[in-house]
Amino acid sequence: MKQKIKIQALVLFNAAGISNVSMKQIADSLQISAGNLQYHYKNKGVLLRCIYEDMYQEALHYIIPKDSYITLHHFEDIILKFDALQNKYSFFFNEIIHIGRNYPDILKRHAHATLERLKEGKVLLDYYVETERLKPETELVDYDKLVHTFWMLSTFWQSQRQIIMSTAYVVNQCHVVEILWNILLPHLTEKGIAEYKQIRKYIPISK
Repeated sequence: MKQKIKIQALVLFNAAGISNVSMKQIADSLQISAGNLQYHYKNKGVLLRCIYEDMYQEALHYIIPKDSYITLHHFEDIILKFDALQNKYSFFFNEIIHIGRNYPDILKRHAHATLERLKEGKVLLDYYVETERLKPETELVDYDKLVHTFWMLSTFWQSQRQIIMSTAYVVNQCHVVEILWNILLPHLTEKGIAEYKQIRKYIPISK
């Protein structure tokens, strides 16, 4: 029953936003009593923490392979997996500021997980430099800042679509992968560009 409740709560949170969904609405949608719901999850905060734990565990799969050659496609694969996570838990990313203010313990854990992901991102770019597919950093190019830019764009990509919804503006209707590649491409070496073209030949950018 606990899993069924989490699944239904996630559906409702994604549809209406966490602040607009009450425990009673969750119980009613499952056709159970409020007391039955409270037996499994004392309040919405407890339920949210359990849903976040699921999201946190799923995000652990986005790791860099050990002791193997990593292609540029791995960069894209990480972004695609993160995008899928955002779609599954869209309420969290759309309301991350609200959640942080009301559930600071969740924000603290999410911040820790994010810092770990940023470290992994820098390790990946350093690996691309070592394998001569990415140009070395210079006094004008800081890859820590580049990784942070990737994180910001991918984290808030869905949210910005809700701000700019004009049919006359189509830039933000592409997949976030396309935007991130557009930022990384100028930093690729000739070897990196050749590999990128090879990847694009067989794996078109997702829509």
